[in-house]
Amino acid sequence: MDYSQYKLSVQKKSKLGSKEDIARMAAPKAAQVLYNILTIGPRLILRSVYMVMRVNIVTRLISVLILLVFDTYALARKRISWKQFAINVSLALMLLVGGTFGWYGGQGLVSRFFESTAVAIIGGIIGAVALGIVAGGLLEKIIKKFVKDDTEDMLVICNDTFCELAKDYELNDEQAKKACDAIQISAADVRKMYASKDRIVYATGIIEPCLQEIVAPKEEAEDGEETAE
Repeated sequence: MDYSQYKLSVQKKSKLGSKEDIARMAAPKAAQVLYNILTIGPRLILRSVYMVMRVNIVTRLISVLILLVFDTYALARKRISWKQFAINVSLALMLLVGGTFGWYGGQGLVSRFFESTAVAIIGGIIGAVALGIVAGGLLEKIIKKFVKDDTEDMLVICNDTFCELAKDYELNDEQAKKACDAIQISAADVRKMYASKDRIVYATGIIEPCLQEIVAPKEEAEDGEETAE
C-alpha cells in the first residue's frame, strides 16, 4: 500500500509577516495614543497624535529589530537554519517597508475624504496592516518557489517517518487517513525537531503515539476474540 499519498501538515502558526506580527508593530503607536488621551487630556491630544505620526518609522524599525532579536537568538541556539534566518530577515524588512508605506498611504487616502486627525490615524493603521500583509504574503510566495524553509524540510522527514510507521502498523486506508488528520505538528515542534540530535526519532515521538491509539481498538478486539475461543 502506498502511504505517501497522505501528507502531514503543520498547524497554522503565527509567523513573521502575519496579522499577529503587524498587530504587534501597530500596537506601540496605538497604545501611545491611548495613553496620551488618558493622561494629558483633550487639549493636547491633537499635538500628541502628530508626534506619534512623526515617530512612526522609528517605532516600526524598533518593532522589526525586536522580531529579529528573537530570530538571532534562535539561530544562535541552532533552532533555525541560516536559510530560515535569511528568509525571516527578508520578511521583516518587507514588513517594515510595506507597513510604513501603508501607514502613510492610508492616512493620505483617508485625509482626502475626512478632515479628522483621529480618522487619519485609523486609516494609517488599516493601511499598514493591509499593505504589510500583502507585501509580506507576496514575498513569502516568491521565496517559497525557490527556497524550502525549515518547516518544509522537517515535514519531509515527518512524512517519510509516517510512511515507515504506517507500514509497520499495517494501517488500512481509513486508519491512515484518520492518523494523518489526527497528528498535530506545531511550529514549536518544527523548531525542536530541527534542533534535536536525531530528527527521525523526534518525528517518531510525535507520530507513533497517534498510530498506537488508532490500532489499539483493533488489537483489543482481536485479544477478546482469542480469549473467547
